[in-house]
Amino acid sequence: MSTSPVPPPRPAAGPPRTATVPVEGELDHESCGELLRAVAAHLAARPRVDVVRVDCGDMSLCDSTGLSALLQVRRDVDAAGRRLLLDRRPAHLERLLRLTGTADYLLTDRPD
Repeated sequence: MSTSPVPPPRPAAGPPRTATVPVEGELDHESCGELLRAVAAHLAARPRVDVVRVDCGDMSLCDSTGLSALLQVRRDVDAAGRRLLLDRRPAHLERLLRLTGTADYLLTDRPD
């Protein structure tokens, strides 16, 4: 998995500031910490990031530890009052979310 650096500051006016964290390869025990650290860095960024996007397009596998990390990302983003979007979800991730009953929790936009 690789992560993108914290985006540069933008002016206060305009569209919401978005940070994208790409997930490449397997999201498992070995790579989950990297995802959690990248999201935490974006949530701590100044100026504030309004939307955290996790780009799952290049994810080749998500095991139970990876699912746990995604659930933790959801909790962290919600606690920070931000939006989470899981973009470009591969079929195997969609299936995992459906089978585990976590799709509604992870994919539903939280009210502002």
